Amino acid sequence: MSSELLLHLEKVTKTFPGVTALDSVDFDVRSGEVMALVGENGAGKSTLIKLLGGMYQPDAGTITYEGREVVFNSTVQSRENNIAVIYQEFNLVPDLSVAENIFLGMEPTTLGFINWRKLNEDAGKILKRLDSDIDVVRYIADLTVAERQMVEIARALSFESKLIIMDEPTATLTDREVRKLFEIVKKLKDDGVSIIYISHRLEEAFELSDRITVLRDGKKVGTVLTKDTFKNEIIEMMVGKVVKDYFLLTEKNAVNGDVVLEVKDYSIADAVESVNFCLKRGEILALAGVIGSGVQQLLQSLYGVTPKKTGEVFFEGQPVSISSPKDAIALGIGYVTEDRKETGILPDMSVLHNLSIIIIKKLREGLFINNRKETERFTGIREKLDIKLADKNQKIIYLSGGNQQKAVICRTLLADCKVLILLEPTRGIDVNAKAEIHRILRELANRGMSIIFTSSELPELVNLPDRCLVFYRGVKTAEFNRETMDENELVAAQIGHRQ
Repeated sequence: MSSELLLHLEKVTKTFPGVTALDSVDFDVRSGEVMALVGENGAGKSTLIKLLGGMYQPDAGTITYEGREVVFNSTVQSRENNIAVIYQEFNLVPDLSVAENIFLGMEPTTLGFINWRKLNEDAGKILKRLDSDIDVVRYIADLTVAERQMVEIARALSFESKLIIMDEPTATLTDREVRKLFEIVKKLKDDGVSIIYISHRLEEAFELSDRITVLRDGKKVGTVLTKDTFKNEIIEMMVGKVVKDYFLLTEKNAVNGDVVLEVKDYSIADAVESVNFCLKRGEILALAGVIGSGVQQLLQSLYGVTPKKTGEVFFEGQPVSISSPKDAIALGIGYVTEDRKETGILPDMSVLHNLSIIIIKKLREGLFINNRKETERFTGIREKLDIKLADKNQKIIYLSGGNQQKAVICRTLLADCKVLILLEPTRGIDVNAKAEIHRILRELANRGMSIIFTSSELPELVNLPDRCLVFYRGVKTAEFNRETMDENELVAAQIGHRQ
């Protein structure tokens, strides 16, 4: 890592109506280093990278880049200064090829026409530099998430980026894909590229970064050398208090012996085969498995999204047919998707309407909605889950990730569900919000609700559930309870290597 500064922000401030997103922040990146940028949702990370990407401009303070004071008034200006931002939601054109996306707006031409041979050859050279064998003529729409991310990185290299900003790059990657990304990050650093790496997964920051900068409530808390600090110290800086554990759970009552949901000889085409399990009242049950285990399809099927091939489902002792989400809701089964931005929330609607939409029929009196009843139901459930918002009519998209997730859980509770299914309940939210979600789920279980969830985070699978079922290639391979839980055995079972 060089001691030469590539980027320096001094007392940078950015405000929005009613919110100071960045408050006199100092921040710097050296040439050829990986700087991890961490903080809770709402800490100011997204605003900072949008300043560097040209989407926002500072209200006060200075940005110095390569020794000169700059303001990026557009994304084009930022790119012209060899800065690339790879956002969590990729900026690729699905109906264009890999090569076209890599050189979009910079296509090589001959006599005014695109030189397709050179375009494809140059794209291939960049991908080869990344040890990627993606076919440059494939369409983006046909690529996996990991392949699309590779194209984003290749695009950043196409204009010889000196600074690459990665926003939650591993959020949807498998373990193998994460390792590949880490190799690329280290290779880019060796080539002298500076990287700002943003992630809620602190283990990634500790593995990859040279330094870590922590933001909290729009202010810089501090910057530390990664090798000289520990995870608990960073967590304390992030949340402003000592956090002994990611999983601040309330005491658990004994699980009631009554079986609420039972699955017998359940099969889904190309997903799971002859699965049997039960869920007791007040129990938190985890289903663990890597990509291809069938866990996600199984939970989707129990909500009526994915059709079953064979098998039976019993709800409170009675055989039931769940062929659609409507059937599941009628039984009292709630569902929280893993992708709250795409399928979990209605971003342009208010928090109030996002919650009440599931009980709209109950709120209707004739042709009109009973607004008083709607507000009462909303207020009661919102206070129970402590959703932080400015106003009930605030658009849900403006809430932090953790509060959006609480709102989605709230919506299922308004439907008076008895069983709650959650896919990746804490994906993309900060440490403190995770602990809050875990506390809420434990309290719901203590009140008698039954919960099934799946997660890609090992600590969550180890600490949160009463039982954990492990699946490998569509077959249940192991079962753990709190007394028999073993982290190493759980991982081994997920990859098919349990003794």
